[in-house]
Amino acid sequence: MCINNERREYFLSVKFNKRHFSRVVIDAHYEIKHPEINDDLVLEIIKLLNGAEVDAVGDAHGFQYFAHELYYQQKPYRIVLTYCEQDFLGVINAFRIKEIKL
Repeated sequence: MCINNERREYFLSVKFNKRHFSRVVIDAHYEIKHPEINDDLVLEIIKLLNGAEVDAVGDAHGFQYFAHELYYQQKPYRIVLTYCEQDFLGVINAFRIKEIKL
């Protein structure tokens, strides 16, 4: 587990909301309440989002925020993402959910 919101950076090419990113930065926040999730799983979920277009749920201080629900290996997850003008896609949180809301 990481301490004090340590962030980890991975080089991964992904297209999200018609923007190309070459890096994914994962915040350690998810580890506090969701120890069953790990960075490898988060990166696999990000790969599933390649080419996706998702509506923003908010914005603050130049960052846009997105929440998206999807299935990975037949299990439902929610992932919370952010980006700004920089070349990285940020992962704020990722966790299992009971079911995907339609």
